[in-house]
Amino acid sequence: MENLRLILILIGLGVLAAIWLLHRPEGSSRKPGASRREDSRREPFIGGAASNSTENADPPDSASLESDEFGEPLQTTLPDLGAAAHEHEPQPPRRSTGEDRGAADDSSARPRVDLPPEREWRESEPVREAAGREAVAVERENATVPKIVTLYVRARDDRSISGLSLLDAAIKAGLRFGEMKIFHRRHRGATRPVFSMANITRPGSFDPSGWNLFQTPGVTLFMTLPGPVSALDAWDAMLATGKRLAELLDADLMDDAQCLLTRQRIAQIREDMRDFDRRNGLNT
Repeated sequence: MENLRLILILIGLGVLAAIWLLHRPEGSSRKPGASRREDSRREPFIGGAASNSTENADPPDSASLESDEFGEPLQTTLPDLGAAAHEHEPQPPRRSTGEDRGAADDSSARPRVDLPPEREWRESEPVREAAGREAVAVERENATVPKIVTLYVRARDDRSISGLSLLDAAIKAGLRFGEMKIFHRRHRGATRPVFSMANITRPGSFDPSGWNLFQTPGVTLFMTLPGPVSALDAWDAMLATGKRLAELLDADLMDDAQCLLTRQRIAQIREDMRDFDRRNGLNT
């Protein structure tokens, strides 16, 4: 009797063990510590905070930039690949319209405009450059339109005048080297010269350190009216200086047209000077 009871108990325990083995949960067979190893195998999230929790991490689609040790920006999250692909999507070729073809035809048919060549230097331009400053001063001081009168002293037979010969002749004729690196005849107490003498060739000035190094075909005498003295007095003084220079340099004295100065032309210029003085209220 006692043995039968023990057998029944063992059979009951075996049945219970079989039932438990057949109906146990599938996840319960996982070994302890497997969850921790699986968590450790998860891919780390780059750009988030240094924490094992994902609750405080930024979402993967937020583009955050950090800097490397050289200060260059470093992208720590993936960009929007769809937007990038859309940006680099090839565009269809643009059809040429009639306006484009017309513009191309106009540009090809338009003649090429060439810049004018550098202007040739004329021998009268040194006078205009040097006299320009005096003309501006005259316009500021007087309402009268300035007038420029010129004479030329040129070497004969296509010869040249040496710098030393010119310097000696200018001093003997009463001229003094000064402003703008040219010669002047001044009136006592006047701020502007009565008349001046410039080089006939470009740039019209003289190099005071090289009188023995240069030669010139001639010089220009010029005066800007109204001046510190009457026009007639200024003309007579400039004419006398021109004659003296021509004599000392064995040169020809010429008028503003670079023709030989004749008595008739001298009389005509003197009459112009008288008329200028009358129009400006100067008694002669």
